[in-house]
Amino acid sequence: AEEEEKKKRQEEEEKRRREEEEKQKMLTEKGTSDNMMIESSEDKGKAVASEHDPLVLILQEQLATQKAEQELLKEEVKNLTESQHHVIKTQE
Repeated sequence: AEEEEKKKRQEEEEKRRREEEEKQKMLTEKGTSDNMMIESSEDKGKAVASEHDPLVLILQEQLATQKAEQELLKEEVKNLTESQHHVIKTQE
């Protein structure tokens, strides 16, 4: 049962990560199209300044990963607490 639980958690984590990556991709694409609009309407200096720095993208990715991991930890703590309550009840 514990193995299945672990496997399920890993699958959920992968799914969350893929969803986060999709969101990031969409945001990045949106940002890129915004930059193109800026370039055509204003001087190019501002467009260059508003483009996403690779470092910003890396940080966004790390933040998304940390958020996903934090959610998993919260879920695990909740599950542990519930199982602990169950153990206490069965002992009474």
